[in-house]
Amino acid sequence: MLPIIAQLRAAATMMAMASPAPVPVGLMVEAALPVDVSLYDGNLQTSAEVAIMRDGSTDEATAKEIRHLFRDRAGRERKINQRTLALLADISERYGKPVEFVSVFRGGDEGGSPHLAGRAIDFRVKGVKLTDIRDYLWSHYEEVGVGWYPNESFIHIDSRTGENACAWTFYNGDNHYHPYWAEVARQPKQDHKPGV
Repeated sequence: MLPIIAQLRAAATMMAMASPAPVPVGLMVEAALPVDVSLYDGNLQTSAEVAIMRDGSTDEATAKEIRHLFRDRAGRERKINQRTLALLADISERYGKPVEFVSVFRGGDEGGSPHLAGRAIDFRVKGVKLTDIRDYLWSHYEEVGVGWYPNESFIHIDSRTGENACAWTFYNGDNHYHPYWAEVARQPKQDHKPGV
């Protein structure tokens, strides 16, 4: 039996050849391949590598490994939302560095927290400014929650399918919603013309 990567490459090549419009095989192969996500648990100081498809799907063995990696402090596990995993795969692919997670699933009563539902990840990427990650997520995604925790040095991302996006900055013990950075990050980029 072929390894999963070889199977995906073969399938993508066959799809490209059967396509009525010419599609570069390389693009189809890239889209069909999983993203190798390097994870680092900032609390337990352990590392892991998992393969996540760009749409957030995984095979059952990987899903089980992810549930265990992202367990809460009491050892309870929960399935992690597929769209949240897609966001994680995108972050990993974009920055090409390990994603250090601080908190994912948190059991117990948290008043409807997306962490309780397995839809949120608090994380950082070593060597990447939190503001760069924050602005990238906010400017590229809808139906998400993006929180910036500058004093705690992490970004919160959660999936809010069917809901409005929400941005906040956490400081002085409170969430401050609709921050200025969120308005700026979603403004269209304007070409700078010298002398204008």
